Amino acid sequence: MPPPPGELLEKFQKLGYIAADDMREIRNLAAARGIPLLEAAMLGNLLQADARGWILAETLGIPFLEIDPASVPAALADLLPESMARENLIAPVSREGDRLTVASSDPFRHKVFSAVEERTGLSLRIVVSPVRTIGRILDRLYPSPEGVPPMDLAGGGITREEAEEWISLGGGRRVAVEVLLHAAGRGLSGLRMYPVGQDAVIEGRGGETAVLLLSCPLRCREILIDAFRGLAGVPGKGGAAADPVAAAVFHLESASGVTAFRASFVQALSGPEVIVKVLTDQRSGIPLQSVGMNQAQFEISQKVLRKESGLYLISSPGPEGVATTLFAMLREAYRPGRRVVTVEEQHRFRNEGYIQLERRRAEEQFARNWSRLAESLDPDILMIEHVPDPADLLDLLHLAQAGKLVLCGIRRFNFDRTLRTLLTLEVDPFILANVMRLAMHQRLVKLLCIECRRPVPAKPSLRSVAERYRPDLERIMDDAAFFLPSGCPKCQGTGYSGKMALIEFLPFTPGVQNAVVSDAGLEEKLAHLLEEDYYPALQTVHDLLRRGMVTYDEVQPFFR
Repeated sequence: MPPPPGELLEKFQKLGYIAADDMREIRNLAAARGIPLLEAAMLGNLLQADARGWILAETLGIPFLEIDPASVPAALADLLPESMARENLIAPVSREGDRLTVASSDPFRHKVFSAVEERTGLSLRIVVSPVRTIGRILDRLYPSPEGVPPMDLAGGGITREEAEEWISLGGGRRVAVEVLLHAAGRGLSGLRMYPVGQDAVIEGRGGETAVLLLSCPLRCREILIDAFRGLAGVPGKGGAAADPVAAAVFHLESASGVTAFRASFVQALSGPEVIVKVLTDQRSGIPLQSVGMNQAQFEISQKVLRKESGLYLISSPGPEGVATTLFAMLREAYRPGRRVVTVEEQHRFRNEGYIQLERRRAEEQFARNWSRLAESLDPDILMIEHVPDPADLLDLLHLAQAGKLVLCGIRRFNFDRTLRTLLTLEVDPFILANVMRLAMHQRLVKLLCIECRRPVPAKPSLRSVAERYRPDLERIMDDAAFFLPSGCPKCQGTGYSGKMALIEFLPFTPGVQNAVVSDAGLEEKLAHLLEEDYYPALQTVHDLLRRGMVTYDEVQPFFR
């Protein structure tokens, strides 16, 4: 039988889950509102997370246990892979015959518990335990020779308890990620990791003021430096970099958006140091409306990305820009609680809420079988930056048909080839029509530097321009001037000020679906699709030419 609320709160106070001042505030709030003590504690948001878990467990009749990690048999590690245990913050703690006892901080993770039962063939008994306890059990079951021991960390602006929890969730890499997000979230301009006596200190910078964030023994320095280096994508190991000074810009993604950092790895007299600057002008994630879509394209994208499943395909002549657009679409489609798996060429936007894989490693692990990946990781949303073999689109189409939302990119394609590839897949046209949500093609063009562009008197030749584009292009030639790049200090001598994506766009509306399932031949279907709901880039191309923002050669492919 659950203990009375007063006794339970007193127990929390003895265990350090509630401060004495908070206890008085809880009693005053309960008396003022005439509500039970526990309800007052919850309403006042005065309970530590583990205390809330304890109350939830008592309410559901589930045991809440403080488990000694040393009492957990090491052999239980063979029942669950480390990735599954750490990712879901669950730990096997005992086994009695065909029943496995699993500790979790969240007793409502029914889908995870079912996956454990299916994997082990055992029935589960769930107990609720504090996050730190689960982390220590996982460290016992899955020891890492390169891990940072929690007892070696000393808190500053970051508490030791916070750091211990990060270690339990992901070791040195998780500590590095959270320290960076902590610095950015509190408005610090950057941080520095350097030795002081026998310690390695991580210090935050806020204007002229230095703030101690975290410290650890000097022997842990290389582990954390390697973690920072891994986030920045800078080669090197064990504190040694390929260059005396190495630097890189990288991004981390959290619930508040994308934050950019510039990390420098310096070989100082006292050993290697890390200096990280928060790039405040790049703080927020790139929104969908900023990737190059015109207003009509943006509004249609928003609408179709609200659907729970389907296949979204982006083609491009090369790799540039596709990852940015895919991540913008992913952020638009994401809803709290949805499980996201990304397969990337390299990690550009790191988000600890996603399962992020590099494509080569994913192909090795799952033999380039996307169905096998989905079966193992069970994503609600699967994003693949580059699908090397167009034949794999059939596999991805079936995953989308099964209820997944799939975002993927293919390279070295123009829009015509993209549509031909889709229409010639060996799949029932009815499935293609109802599972495809959007086909899109983007091409990056370089924008001329307005300060130094130089006008040219000659008009471009229309010899390679398709007949249907000539009237509009001839009118532009009569009205507009044409320019070439030059070079100046503002553009660092390049002649260009940046790049912009030009997007062609075909949502699978009812009209498009009818064209796909029709008995018409391929050429007739293609013509019908482009007459139905095709959103070309020509309006934007015309505008760029009239304003002299691009050379004609940059946009010539859109007139073929």
